[in-house]
Amino acid sequence: MGKLSCVVVACAAGIVLAWPSAAQTNEALLQERLISPAVFELLLRRGATTPEQRRQVIGEACKTGQLGAGDCPQQRQRRD
Repeated sequence: MGKLSCVVVACAAGIVLAWPSAAQTNEALLQERLISPAVFELLLRRGATTPEQRRQVIGEACKTGQLGAGDCPQQRQRRD
């Protein structure tokens, strides 16, 4: 395996390990309580199954007020 291939594989593995929910189904995310039932229904209605599609659908729903602050990461208040 070439040097570039090793780097690509290492980066991909790092992403998967750092963000395990990226490889999970919407059903698994709901069961593990990583998404709310409202987000699950929204993703189901919009047919969003990939991490990229999920981010886009959730982002649009947050901007238009379709989801509450608890489901919108950028709207959550940080506790210091």
